[in-house]
Amino acid sequence: MKLIIIDTSREWMAAVRRTLARALPDIEITEYDADQQGPPASDFRWNLYDAALISHELGDLPRGLTWFDRYRGLPGFPPTVLVAAGGDAYLAVAAMKAGAADYLRREDALSERLPAVLGAIARPSAGSESTLRIAGGARRAPEDSLLIRRRLPDDTAHRFVRLIGQGGFSRVYLAERELDGSPVVLKIIDTRQILDPAMLRRFIREAEIMSSIVDPFVVKVFGQGLTANYGYISMEFFPGGDLKQRIERGLTVPEATDCMRGIARGLEAIHQRSVIHRDLKPGNIMFRADHSLALADFGISRRVNESLDLTTATGTLGTPGYISPEQALGTPVDHRTDLYSAGIIFYELLTGRKPFRAESPAGLVYQHIHSTPPPLPAPIAPAQPIVDMLLAKDPDARFGSAEELLQSLDEWLPGPTWGERSRPPEWLQRAH
Repeated sequence: MKLIIIDTSREWMAAVRRTLARALPDIEITEYDADQQGPPASDFRWNLYDAALISHELGDLPRGLTWFDRYRGLPGFPPTVLVAAGGDAYLAVAAMKAGAADYLRREDALSERLPAVLGAIARPSAGSESTLRIAGGARRAPEDSLLIRRRLPDDTAHRFVRLIGQGGFSRVYLAERELDGSPVVLKIIDTRQILDPAMLRRFIREAEIMSSIVDPFVVKVFGQGLTANYGYISMEFFPGGDLKQRIERGLTVPEATDCMRGIARGLEAIHQRSVIHRDLKPGNIMFRADHSLALADFGISRRVNESLDLTTATGTLGTPGYISPEQALGTPVDHRTDLYSAGIIFYELLTGRKPFRAESPAGLVYQHIHSTPPPLPAPIAPAQPIVDMLLAKDPDARFGSAEELLQSLDEWLPGPTWGERSRPPEWLQRAH
């Protein structure tokens, strides 16, 4: 069975994954972070899944029932379970009337009820896997995947493990290198289905940008290129997860400032190479097994003074919760747009929540342009000057560089004993 979970909490999705793995060992799960990825594109491949689990509460985004109503008529849309925090009888009836296969309370999704429900509603997998013939025998892989051979002397190949996620024109897989069994992440586009040449140029540019930056605080790229039908990027796998998961668990102030120093060092590395990230957010900040941090996902990055903005051509803007005022307005941006996004992240690291909340992405964008963030609570007030400079509406009022931010973190903030851990949500406390 192939399941997609749509939610805004990486920790909750991971808890659901653990629950299902015990009862359904063969289940394949894709976690779709609605807060970080936004609504699926019109060409999203729903037919890859046998069932969907959609949370009704999606933070600043439209409710899950709205999402379900928007997508349920699309070809290949799978049977869906709507999940909500409370036992709302009205919502349960509304979900069933809209065509949902079932309705569960959030806590029931972490119990034996969920495997039983999925077993009853999931459509049978038909031809969902294909066999790939390679040296050493047959292997199993997703139906739309391919065996990519890197253009290296040893002609190394990859074995696909599972689909991690997908965007408007790309898919991301966890894979293993045939040479040594090391886990890697493969980002793949099917060039046969891309009608807009700008999308292909954007993918090529992403690969070039990532490959050009060699720094401990930036994701490592092992290989990239184009075959007759596909483009691919092979990059490092991060077993430590992402920063969003750590924020959900709660951080001490020293932990938060250590993360901020790592983010600043990553920004310093890319800005020195004239690269602007433009989509900095917790979901794009990854951790290795040794807890070292790296910036990832340069899908809408660009170089300073680049003549053609390919992301504008494809309609990409950024993530509303972390976007700078100038980027939201569509005016020219430089490296200071990343410093604003870093300020939103720092606020979230310190408090456990983003400074702005709204019922819609447009409402969030309005606040970034016009509203003043709430002040930090008294115990963490020493960080207020840094947050204020990072979140200045006028780029000229922000730090001039990531290096200046690093200096301020070292000079303005006290030692490792101040502050308390931000509290994780109640469901996570119960789960652990």
